[in-house]
Amino acid sequence: MKLKRVTAILLVAAMSFSLLAGCGSSKKEEAPAKDTTEESGDAQTAEKEEESKADTDAGSESTAGGEKTVIRVTKWGDDKPAAENILVEEFNASQDAIEIQLDVVPGDGYGDRLTTSFSSGDGYDIFLSGEGDFYKWVDLGMVEPLDDLIAADTDWQNPMGESVMEMGVVDGSQRYLVKDYNPICLWYNKDMFDAAGVDYPSESWTWDDLYEAAKKLTTKNENGEFETFGFQAQSWNYAVDTYLESLGFSYVSEDYSTAEGYLNSQGVADALDTYFGWTEGDDRISPNAADTDTYGDGTAMMINNKLAMFITGGWAKTGLEDAGVNYATALVPGNHAAYFCASGYAISSSCKNKEAAWEVLKLLTGERASELRAQNEAAFPTAESQLQAVVDSLSDDQKALLQSLDYSVPPIGMRGKVGSQVNQVLGEVVERIVYHDADTMTILNDALEASKQK
Repeated sequence: MKLKRVTAILLVAAMSFSLLAGCGSSKKEEAPAKDTTEESGDAQTAEKEEESKADTDAGSESTAGGEKTVIRVTKWGDDKPAAENILVEEFNASQDAIEIQLDVVPGDGYGDRLTTSFSSGDGYDIFLSGEGDFYKWVDLGMVEPLDDLIAADTDWQNPMGESVMEMGVVDGSQRYLVKDYNPICLWYNKDMFDAAGVDYPSESWTWDDLYEAAKKLTTKNENGEFETFGFQAQSWNYAVDTYLESLGFSYVSEDYSTAEGYLNSQGVADALDTYFGWTEGDDRISPNAADTDTYGDGTAMMINNKLAMFITGGWAKTGLEDAGVNYATALVPGNHAAYFCASGYAISSSCKNKEAAWEVLKLLTGERASELRAQNEAAFPTAESQLQAVVDSLSDDQKALLQSLDYSVPPIGMRGKVGSQVNQVLGEVVERIVYHDADTMTILNDALEASKQK
């Protein structure tokens, strides 16, 4: 993926809408209600596969006897309604050939559920993936290439721009259709800055500037206990990695061919020591794990005026606004490089009715889906026509969320096979650094060797 091309096109499209309108968003958390038809769906699917084997081999979308073809879809989430619920209900009510059965799995167990279902031979027909796992599922042989299905569907009106489509390309083949994406930037509590007499973040800020401001925004009570923190040096990998990227570091080479000398560079080690050092000691500027256990995550702490700045994505917008927080966004300090988040649907390579699954995949990533997400979910919709709704929802001091797209870099999991391998070991890297399991360079050298085994 040519990153600057991707992000520049996204930004130009969004800003074009802004100008025309005179205008004024996992880990990514989803929110559909869990479908209770999973068990019956298993039985129906098995029965219908036997009945319709000949039809399936011939590319038929319907089962013998005129019964509906069942397409099983899974995604992560909780029990809150999401766009998928509406889409599935509308689709099933209008169809006499295909029935969608939606299974929503809690995020913590989602990856294991996918691999288990696939290895059992009774996997889902369509599954949702975060961008960090795009390469992993392809390497495991779980993803069906979409190129032939797209080429055969001459009537398909693709609502996405070229840049969004490219997010779902792995090894030169279209493997995913992205359903939404979310940029990351610096969010700050304006009231806390005003109370401390500190200037708001600017585009010229370095990380030294952020640190100096954070020191002034970190306060203690008369008992020496921390009352507020200036910045959250969180353990979330995308925040950590955005910090490194904004300093000019990368875990892999520019051509994505190797992590040797990049993941385990002295510069990366020193930067990580600085970043996590901000959470330690009596002069720390960031909450540590115990503080977040007490006060909640970054959004909760900002709502309660306990935290002045943190790095996150557009999903924080709704919570902050519902709580009446006087917040704004800014570009990440340094060179402004920041990760973006995305999620995409794929057809499983084990799917027996790929043509039917393609019809469902188009539904889940189409114009109507994008419209619902623009209305109800804090993410950037993939349909270009729906981007206006997001642009209109951003006030002038929130526009950095949109502007950060011009500086976005692909998350490490999207940087080829090497990047995907590195991505699978970074959680352990952060955990070991936080708990001082070894010196940081040793931890990074161990991670490099572990990544080669993935």
